[in-house]
Amino acid sequence: MDKFEMLTRFSETARIGSFSGAAEYLGLPKSSISQAVQSLEKTLGTRLLHRSTRRVSLTPDGEAFLPQCRALLAELEAMETQFVSNPADLRGELRVDMPSRFASNILIPKLGDFIEKHSNLRLRISSYDHRIDMIKEGIDCVIRVGDLADSSLIARPLLRYRVVNCVSQSYAMRFGIPKTLEDLQHHKLIDYSHSLSQRAGEFEYTTVDGTHSLTMPSAITVNGTEAYYSACLNGLGIAQLPIVGVEQEIANGRLTSVLEEFEAPAMPVNLLYPSRQQLSPRLKAFADWLVSMLNDIGPDTTNI
Repeated sequence: MDKFEMLTRFSETARIGSFSGAAEYLGLPKSSISQAVQSLEKTLGTRLLHRSTRRVSLTPDGEAFLPQCRALLAELEAMETQFVSNPADLRGELRVDMPSRFASNILIPKLGDFIEKHSNLRLRISSYDHRIDMIKEGIDCVIRVGDLADSSLIARPLLRYRVVNCVSQSYAMRFGIPKTLEDLQHHKLIDYSHSLSQRAGEFEYTTVDGTHSLTMPSAITVNGTEAYYSACLNGLGIAQLPIVGVEQEIANGRLTSVLEEFEAPAMPVNLLYPSRQQLSPRLKAFADWLVSMLNDIGPDTTNI
């Protein structure tokens, strides 16, 4: 068995967490997967995986080796496909993670164009709505909305979302609409926090003096974009939502924009991918298409 096959089977086993799962995904006998990993461990002179009855997990050496393995596989693929000029000739899979509302409201409605141009590529789209380990999950790139934490990932800026303060029709009927910042002490904020932390909810807004925040009462904290939107739509408080995806709800009156002179800072949208000397042709094709598609997204965003 060549080293490329051993690396591929180890990589998929680490991502899925079982020999049987990797075998099913790759369409191979389970025995060929375990044998490949054993051969790789013998070649390297170390144990890469802990085995149990149902699952496998990375050893410390496996944790260290997996990023090197994925980088090597990516480099090999880039070498093999560097001269591909016809988009239809690109093959294989591209794994992309993004916020669920970005997927449903922006990407997927436009995705038919990309699929038509790259008919031999298969996309796998996940929506974790929280920070993930791209290496362990085998993700090629992620789309993230908001300020970025320090990271070893490469960030390609895409655009900035205008953010609007929204309440639902039912909330406005029960509690009224805030007219001033002082009114906010009598209202509830829907708090968004990846970690569901205990900190108080904060209403962010911008003025000519910069960005400010105002602590507000909050009855609910969520860590997913769909839950955040649903909480607002169902009258649980004020939400600060990207305008893209809620225009229709504002137009039909289900949501109302409030305190329009005190909008939150525009939210940056970035494409993130691991640092590599050369992007895979699949990832480059997707990134270039994504930038082109977002250039036409509308007046409520700012291209970077």
